[in-house]
Amino acid sequence: MEVYIYVCSVVLFLTSSSNGNFLKPGNLALSHEKRLIKDLIDTYKEAGVTGRPVKNSSEPISLKYGLGLVQILRLDEKNQVLTIRAWNRLIWTDYLLSWNSSDYGGVSEVRVPAKDIWRPDLVLYNYADDRLSEFRDALCVVSENGEVLWIPTSIFKSACSIDITNFPFDSQICHLKFGSWSYDGLKLDIDFYQDSPHISLTDYVPSNEWDVLAHPGRKNVIFYPCCTQPFPDLTFTVVIKRQVKSILLTLQTNVTQVQAPKSSDLSYQNYWLEIQPYAASCYITD
Repeated sequence: MEVYIYVCSVVLFLTSSSNGNFLKPGNLALSHEKRLIKDLIDTYKEAGVTGRPVKNSSEPISLKYGLGLVQILRLDEKNQVLTIRAWNRLIWTDYLLSWNSSDYGGVSEVRVPAKDIWRPDLVLYNYADDRLSEFRDALCVVSENGEVLWIPTSIFKSACSIDITNFPFDSQICHLKFGSWSYDGLKLDIDFYQDSPHISLTDYVPSNEWDVLAHPGRKNVIFYPCCTQPFPDLTFTVVIKRQVKSILLTLQTNVTQVQAPKSSDLSYQNYWLEIQPYAASCYITD
């Protein structure tokens, strides 16, 4: 019986080893991937998430950022606020998250919780929202060279100057300005993801009210009177045109009846307003 138990234990150990699992103290079996993630998180617990992950404090971190439009949720003309749903793509290098894949069974990429590592403090400058966090939770994809890719989704509410002079034939121009909240360009430089200076429309769901005419991006480097350091930002512009047909069809389905007051020589009359495409006419009935 003892020989049988010994043989089974040996077989179990060999099977676990061949699958990339190793027995840890307490009989806990961890895969190469799990062991790697644990080591990376333990390293960060020791180093701390506060402070840029650089070996030399004079070394800047290069951040690449891309904005992908998913939906135009609302344009609030009265309060001058544009609300969109978007994908964010951020990529930077963190030497604390680098490793040799040969030490971990050839694992060259893992996912780690964003809250457990340093992240750039990128914000929407012209926000019109009272939320403290604009980015949703998402795991970071980390490569063995320390490259970090983070793709969270967001609901952005940005201030937008609205001009409805030509309503309903109007076009609107809205800007979304992104930059670091606390670092200057010598500490955290920012540029376009994949060197693409525009908003991505790959995942865009067309609006029933607005057509997107243009979506360029521009990098600005500003020097303020207070400081000698540069402050870079990425400003994305969304040019949208109202779909006149949708407005007229909406009005056509909401025909309004108005009763006029009694006059000296006329009884009560019903006024009907009928909206036709590109034309409006008024009919008087008894």
